[in-house]
Amino acid sequence: MFALSTLTSGNNFGKLALWAKHMNFKIMSSTSFHKMQRTYLISTVDEYWEKQQREVLSSFEGHKLIVMGDGRNDSPGHSAQYCSYTMMEYDSKKILTLRTLDKRSTDRKSTNMEKVGFEQAIQKLTDNNIAVEEVVTDAHLGIGSIMKKKYPEIKHSHDIWHAAKNLGKRLGKIVKKKANQILIPWLKDIVNHFWFACSKADSYEEFLSIWRGVLHHITNKHEWILSQGTGINGCLHDPLDENEVREKPWLSTSDHARVLQDLSAVILDKRFLSKVSYYLNYRTTADIEVFHQLILMYCAKRFAYTPPVYRIRNLLAAIDHNYHSNRPLKTNKDGEIRYHRCYNKKSKRWSVFPEKVAKTYGYVPEIAEMLYKKRIKDKVGMGKKMVLEEGDPRRLAKHLAPESPPSTSAIVQAKQTRFKRK
Repeated sequence: MFALSTLTSGNNFGKLALWAKHMNFKIMSSTSFHKMQRTYLISTVDEYWEKQQREVLSSFEGHKLIVMGDGRNDSPGHSAQYCSYTMMEYDSKKILTLRTLDKRSTDRKSTNMEKVGFEQAIQKLTDNNIAVEEVVTDAHLGIGSIMKKKYPEIKHSHDIWHAAKNLGKRLGKIVKKKANQILIPWLKDIVNHFWFACSKADSYEEFLSIWRGVLHHITNKHEWILSQGTGINGCLHDPLDENEVREKPWLSTSDHARVLQDLSAVILDKRFLSKVSYYLNYRTTADIEVFHQLILMYCAKRFAYTPPVYRIRNLLAAIDHNYHSNRPLKTNKDGEIRYHRCYNKKSKRWSVFPEKVAKTYGYVPEIAEMLYKKRIKDKVGMGKKMVLEEGDPRRLAKHLAPESPPSTSAIVQAKQTRFKRK
């Protein structure tokens, strides 16, 4: 039970062993723990996840789903060894499938893992006869290529948050010019207008009519003549109070012509506008980002894991998420929802979100029961010889390095100084 609880609570044996040493407690040895983990725990968690996954997938049979997908590397950039790719149903937030990859399975190219993970995840849904009508991802070029070539019948949307973030970066570049600094108070409003245009528009033409209106609005013109004669010819906000004290200055079409020209280059950028169709369904993958934070509880980046252990720790996070996804909200004695406040250092604003009741982890006794039955039925025990499971990346290469390492003594010899010690 100690070994199982170490995993299901997201703990690390080394830290618990140190805690037990300080408390003068006797616990199982590191060797026994890892034997138990290798012999029973990994397969038991795998079996429980397969059971839960079958139940989740069967509940969506006969429905056309919107799914969102995103990858998470265990470390940033090209140094990543593992990638976890998650696909989640958009409305229920249930995780449909989770794939873990080692870079040895992608020719040691960390940048390819997310693409391969996506391909495996959507293939898993297809194999289980899940009807997907829309997929929401980030703007990964490799994933976009797969969707165009293999799944042209499925609508592909991009996460609007990433688009808004990139728009903010481009606007941030133009205000570095001294003449354009008058735009600084408007930056947040321009990005918010992009969110609004995507939520309001049903077509590219409607989006463009709403979107380019910001160029008129900041010059205090809220109605204008359309050159093509069709589209929206005015701002969609309520009439402004002329007596209201303005915090942001209006721009002049004559005095700030160069500023408006630089802003127009960003607002009407052809490359930016060519991607608008990916954002018109107003989708985001924020819920997967939240799940990625839960993975950190089970799979902290400061520790090294073998491929099977990394996989089951990710699966435990997915089991936790699915089991507790429908938790009710906390209420006070008057039946009102309780909220928790949070301060955002970047936006410098307070926000609130509703609190949920505490987690129960009711699945842990079920996993424990499966573990006990597996141990009772096993006539050999932990002393049996274990072989690498099929698909283990260590079958492809023992080490992450592209070549076999020299002996330790050879490395020590190469590092010895040519000067003798006194």
